Amino acid sequence: MDKLQLRRQLKKLRSSLTSEYIRVCSDRIAGYILQSEEYKRAGSIMGYLAFGNEISVDQILRQALADKKKVYVPWVLSATEMAAARIWTMTDFVSDRYGIRTVAEPAEISAPDLLELILVPAVAYDREGNRLGMGAGYYDRFLAKARKEVTCGIACAALLQEKLPYDVNDVPVAALVDENGIRHIIND
Repeated sequence: MDKLQLRRQLKKLRSSLTSEYIRVCSDRIAGYILQSEEYKRAGSIMGYLAFGNEISVDQILRQALADKKKVYVPWVLSATEMAAARIWTMTDFVSDRYGIRTVAEPAEISAPDLLELILVPAVAYDREGNRLGMGAGYYDRFLAKARKEVTCGIACAALLQEKLPYDVNDVPVAALVDENGIRHIIND
C-alpha cells in the first residue's frame, strides 16, 4: 500500500477513535512527558495545537508556560514552510489557512536547532520513529533543521504501525510517547 492510500486509511481509523479515548491518551501522554528528564531539562519546547482527532498536548504547553519555559507552536509561513512561533498564553489564537489554531502576527520565531524539546504530531508512527504526516511535508522540512535528539513523536497505540513506508525526505523522531509510555529509538 502506498503512502496516500495508507494515510487515507489511517486518517479514517483516527477519526473513528472516541473522544474519550483521545482524552485518556492525551492525559496519559502529558503525564509521561511532564515527568520525563527531557521535559525537565528543556528551557524551550515546541508543541502543536491539536486539530480534529489529534492527541492534545495543550496540558503540556500550559504547564510549560507555568514552569516559565519558552513555548512555541507551528506557524505556517507559506505553502511549504512553517516556523516555531512563541506563545505566552493558551488563549488569543487565530485560525490559519487550514483552520488550525495558531499565533497572530507579529510572531517571535525560534530557529529549529535552538529548540530543546519538539513534540511532533502525525497521523501514525512506526516502531522505528518513522512518521506518516498529513502529506504536505511541513514537519519533515522543519525537523531536518532541528537537532534529532530533541524530537518526540506523539501517538496513540491504536495508530502505532509495525512499519511505515518512508523516503529520503522523511525525518524520524528520536522518541515516541503513547498512552503506554515513552520509548527512545536508536536510529543510525
